[in-house]
Amino acid sequence: MGEMHENIESVDEAIKIWEGIPATRMNGIKSISVVVGEGWDSTEFEAVVGKRMDLEMLNYYSEVTANHRAMDMIKELQEKIADLEVIGEMPNQQEAPIVRPRRHR
Repeated sequence: MGEMHENIESVDEAIKIWEGIPATRMNGIKSISVVVGEGWDSTEFEAVVGKRMDLEMLNYYSEVTANHRAMDMIKELQEKIADLEVIGEMPNQQEAPIVRPRRHR
């Protein structure tokens, strides 16, 4: 529906690309996502949608809140995007979720 860029390593690079998407070419709402993990095991959090950041949604993304780099990037996006409407507050940093294998009987 629009364009997608992967392997962006910095918040500044993400903002530059996001700001460069012309409104006349949009079939949707431009956004910036933070992705934790790789491939099928990745978790994607849409940090910025339009000019809005919904921090309350982070309560449903434990993989993101447990990742210090992801949380730092979300904070940096919040600080660097002018006129960003922020909903809620940053949740407390969580520990990485513990995944235990199931035992079959």
